[in-house]
Amino acid sequence: MSPSANSATELANVSYSPANFASIFAVLTTFGSVIPSNINEPEELNSIVTSTESTDQLKGLSLSLLASALNRKPKSRLLEDQWPKHCAVLATTHVYLLKGLEVPEVAADSLDGFVQQTPAVRVDFLYWLCEIALMDNSSIKHLVDTEAEKGRRATATSATASTDGCLCRLQPFAEISKQRYWLFGSKTRQFYLESVSQKGKGKFELLAQTVDEFNSVAADLRSQRYHAPKELASRLASEVVPYLEAQVKKRVRIEKALQRHAIAGAHVHIYETRTRKRQRVNYSQTPDPKC
Repeated sequence: MSPSANSATELANVSYSPANFASIFAVLTTFGSVIPSNINEPEELNSIVTSTESTDQLKGLSLSLLASALNRKPKSRLLEDQWPKHCAVLATTHVYLLKGLEVPEVAADSLDGFVQQTPAVRVDFLYWLCEIALMDNSSIKHLVDTEAEKGRRATATSATASTDGCLCRLQPFAEISKQRYWLFGSKTRQFYLESVSQKGKGKFELLAQTVDEFNSVAADLRSQRYHAPKELASRLASEVVPYLEAQVKKRVRIEKALQRHAIAGAHVHIYETRTRKRQRVNYSQTPDPKC
């Protein structure tokens, strides 16, 4: 969507990590039963993380993600004054996840201090909470493990399961050796690698989320020696890449339509301004009968 030039949430002025933003959106839409947010579209999340007019939704989302990162029960609520204490605990236990993120200490000092930060800081902080939740939240782990088992059963009766039309996918897209490949997202696709070995169990690594990145991953898999990686590469090329390409084309069409609508609206406004209260001038020399 193309907001107006005066909007505080104008996309053109946004400067945050698209990869981290996409990961947050994928987690929220995939694990909505654990992390309630009522967010269904990327534009809704963008509005929350960029708005400077109202921060109530940002506060609610931040507390919800913090509760999930702390492994609280689904839909449990935290109070605003609990923010600094729990953020300090997570910073101690998961400081390694902060590497490369734009997260100043003031963002953890208070929730009010956090919502006053730039969109880049907001997105990086929420991404950090999402990564912790993926690793530590028992409800999310239960969902992942349950769907992984369902996926193994389904594989026994069906060679492949199409992802067309799926808003989110909880079953592993593939499992090769001691690694699971996951496809998360709603109207987007994020491809994660999960290690199920004893050493790195439960760790997720984002592999791809754009067409180019998926093509690159597919090329790497295709170059491997064994059949399973090559088969996974073929599935990415036939199931995921076309979906992403269609989504990109759809978004471009929507943006162009909105731009045309905005231009047409601007022309109407100019016309109305120029013609408002304009009266016909009587050039006739006939005297007014009332005179």
